[in-house]
Amino acid sequence: MYNAEKYIKKTLNSIIEQSYQNWEIIIIENGSEDKSPDIIREYEKKYPEIRMIKGPGKGPGPARNRGLKLAKGDYIVFVDADDYLPDTEIFRKYISIAEPTGADIVVSNYVRLWEDKILPASKHEAFALCSPSSEEFRFRGFFSIGTLSYVWCKFYRSEFLKKQQISFSENSYAEDKLFNMQCYICDAKFAFLEDVGYVYRKNDASVSWQYRSDSTENWFKIAYELKGWIEKKQKEPEKYASLIRYLIFFASFFDAKMEYMQHKNSLRAVRKTLKKYGTNPVGKRVFHELADRKRHLYINQRMWEIMIRTFSFGMKQQWYILLAVGIKMLITQRVDERLSDTGVRE
Repeated sequence: MYNAEKYIKKTLNSIIEQSYQNWEIIIIENGSEDKSPDIIREYEKKYPEIRMIKGPGKGPGPARNRGLKLAKGDYIVFVDADDYLPDTEIFRKYISIAEPTGADIVVSNYVRLWEDKILPASKHEAFALCSPSSEEFRFRGFFSIGTLSYVWCKFYRSEFLKKQQISFSENSYAEDKLFNMQCYICDAKFAFLEDVGYVYRKNDASVSWQYRSDSTENWFKIAYELKGWIEKKQKEPEKYASLIRYLIFFASFFDAKMEYMQHKNSLRAVRKTLKKYGTNPVGKRVFHELADRKRHLYINQRMWEIMIRTFSFGMKQQWYILLAVGIKMLITQRVDERLSDTGVRE
């Protein structure tokens, strides 16, 4: 929790009102400067199952690790302080799937709240029906749809996380994507809940929506840590290499878009960002591999394959200004929004 006084009551009430009552709520207070802590103290007086712990103040990753160490339950649910659960039966629904299947992670669908308007997100059935070992599952789950990237809208088995020694990194952004990729690499057993189990609120003050000048370095750090995790778990490198390739591909576009918006539609800022990706040793190798038509992309979405090949070829040839113009067109025509999990946001 960080500066969430406007939302924290709704968040907590959505958990307290669950029909399944064998829960604990651990709130990691990570340096709030508003009245959030005062609100929590009132809840602590009323509910002994709620406790607020002083966080490390180093971002969401270390804060979540603190909560994981303190958690006593058989299962873990992560809820951001400005979001909420839409269904009072969601805990029971998670358990009704996790118990008989022995799933390590149960994934629900979710919706997004944009300016007081609920917008549906792409459903997980787009990849849930694919084999978990397939590249299609990885590509859709972590990238084009992206549901597997988030720690919210999920139900984790504590024993699995402890056995595999999975925790969050101290990266400034996308630590949850790395966390879930680590789970995947450790052969987590997935199960899927069709119901909507989470409401994600667009909060401009949250970490997710803030511009970060170190974003590019952060993504490459995640790529290095992911490679190290694959080696640590002694997994077949080529089987999981696509995770790193697509991570860099999507990160480069994401950062280019953020720079374009931050610097008032500057093509020069976009070009500079693309060059940072294209000249980095990891990025250079990734775009050469993705541009290589002899290397088959095992994804079924023809449009995505064309976009990946074309963009990567441009990066390989160092056509940064041309790609910057293309990115500007995609943003201007709102194609990037149509390709996201929520569609055009109006």
